[in-house]
Amino acid sequence: MPNMSASEKSLELRLAVLEADREIQQLKATYAGLCDRGYPGEDISQLFTEDAVWDGGVNFGLHVGRDAIRDYFNVVSGQIIWAVHYMVGPSIHIADDGEHATGSWYLWQPCTQVLDGETIATWISGKYADSYERVNGTWLFSRVSITFDTIVDVRESWIDHPFVGRGGNNSAPKV
Repeated sequence: MPNMSASEKSLELRLAVLEADREIQQLKATYAGLCDRGYPGEDISQLFTEDAVWDGGVNFGLHVGRDAIRDYFNVVSGQIIWAVHYMVGPSIHIADDGEHATGSWYLWQPCTQVLDGETIATWISGKYADSYERVNGTWLFSRVSITFDTIVDVRESWIDHPFVGRGGNNSAPKV
């Protein structure tokens, strides 16, 4: 940024941060949209760096590398046969280098799971903690971690199965 005043550099930096924030929000929306369209593993995996991590904890497992993430989503598509991912309350922090970022999102997800041959309507809630990296000008996930608060059959109450990820009842179905 040669020959720019301090205020021009500041404005340019602020604009870059806003653009990065918006691009990361679009990345998360694309991820959610793909999940809602049947979890196509190949498409979802392209949103991740080659060495990325997807961590779903004890319920959904740890998957390291783009290929493992692809394979996981190809399998989960037969276990969660319908879902709507509501990603709300984003909090995104762009690193000073402008190439890395972190973010958190709340998840509210009605879905249909197939567990032991039974089709079950389920409520899932939790919180995502993501890391992002800009690769060749495109923001990608380098890590996606989710802590589940509730995974419960809609015929039951989340009062009876509260806060899975926070030390409550951990009897939620493992997918």
